[in-house]
Formats: sequence, structure tokens, C-alpha cells
Amino acid sequence: MSRASWGRAVSALVLSSVLLSGGPASAQEDFRSLDAGRPLRVTDAFPKKYLEWEFQAGLQGGWVEGGRRSLEGLFELGTGLFRNFEIGAGMRVATVDGGMNTTTGLEALEVDALYNFRHEGWTWPAIAVQTGVEAPAGGDPSREDWAWGADLILTRSFSRGLRVHVNGGRFVASEVDGDDYWRGGLAFDIPLGFSSILIMGDLYTEIPVNTGPTRLWAELGARLQISNMTVLDVGLTTRMDEWDDGAANIGLVVGFGRVFGIGGLVGVPEYPNPAIR
Repeated sequence: MSRASWGRAVSALVLSSVLLSGGPASAQEDFRSLDAGRPLRVTDAFPKKYLEWEFQAGLQGGWVEGGRRSLEGLFELGTGLFRNFEIGAGMRVATVDGGMNTTTGLEALEVDALYNFRHEGWTWPAIAVQTGVEAPAGGDPSREDWAWGADLILTRSFSRGLRVHVNGGRFVASEVDGDDYWRGGLAFDIPLGFSSILIMGDLYTEIPVNTGPTRLWAELGARLQISNMTVLDVGLTTRMDEWDDGAANIGLVVGFGRVFGIGGLVGVPEYPNPAIR
């Protein structure tokens, strides 16, 4: 897939998301969501609203020492299939600069699900479990084998809108795709004034089960709700462990999400705000 073909594919996906939004969805507070990769790796314990559909798209460009660059895109369609349960499917596209040449193509096909089995209370956090499966997509940048992961997610609200999130889990992959590793992160988010703007940040790590260096990211980002149905996000990320070796590794993340209805599912019922405080 050439750069031009990829650009046309992205434009088609954005256009289709607008066309699919034929009916009004309920007013959302999606700027308060932490969707994985938009723009942080850490996510929150709250699923999508019951019967609500959302199209998400995100791009991350990275720069490392030596002038090498990379670009990764994630496109996903998800829904609140049942109350407290969401499921989504998507694809990941990558452009990798190998120095001598650049390779672009599908990296993986993904299916994931999140179930919230405890809403937040006065003395306990919201608790959820998230699982996902990645399948090879074919082509040069594609992963070689199937992989899967599972995470426990905790979210706790405090005064003045501050929320804290803790993720922890394990990812299982073949040796050629990076092998197994433990993963986890700690994040915060806080709304900015009375606007629908969320400021957030996290620390995220991946610890190989067998051999290899521990990877550590620091990330900062913001999400802006520009309508009841559309959210934009932007973030900066860096691999802190590579800075220790004298290699700068910085990434820029941009993305958007759009909620819509399908057929008779446009009258999405209001979902109780899970945060008590």
C-alpha cells in the first residue's frame, strides 16, 4: 500500500463515519473517556453507553536518532453491546522507515472487549477487565503470529474532577513478534475549567517475561469535545528508556472519535455518570 493509497483509505474512513451518523446519538461526555492510544496507552474502567456506536481513528508519528521515522494508524469501530460491556474491532496500519527504504501496509487486525463489573462508589474505584486479540494482516509490516492480552483496570475520582487510573496485565506473543511481557501504567486526567477539555498524562511500562530491556513511556495529552458526537485528541509520547542510551524517541499522537446511531438504535438511553464525586 503506497502513501497515496493509504491517504485515500483514511479519507474514505473519515467520510464513511460521517455518512453513518444518520441519526442523533445521546449527548455524550466522551472527552472524559480514555481510549487506548487516544492519546495515552492507559485507559479507564468505563465502557461505552449501551447501544452507542463509535468510530475512532488515530495516527502516531515517531522520530528517533538517525533521522528514521515511523507512522502508525489505528481505526476501530466499537459499541456498547450490553450494559457495562463494550466490544470493538479494528485494524492497525504502519509505515516503517528502514533507512534504505520505507514499508507501508496493514500491521494487525484487532478485536477487543471491556466489561465493567463494579461501578465507582464512595470508598472503592470502578473496576473493569479488558481483553484483546491481534491477528496477522499479511504484508511486510504485519505481525507474524496471533497474540492476545488481558488487563485489569481501576479508575478512581477525586475532588475538583481529578481522576486516577491504574492498568495492569499481560500480553502473550510469539518470540518473533516481541515475546511475552507484563504491562502496566498509572495515569491522571482533569477537566480544564468549564470547557469540554481534558488534560491527561501517564507513565506506562512493558516488562519482558523472559529477556530484554524494560520499556518505559511518559505521555501527555488533551481531548477536546467539539460537539455532542465528536471528540478530537492530541498527545506527545517519549520512550524514556531509550533516552538513557542517548537515543531520542519522540512521538506525536492525533485522533478523533465520532458517536453515531444505526437504524433503530439512534435513541441511545442516557447512561448514569459512574463518577459519584
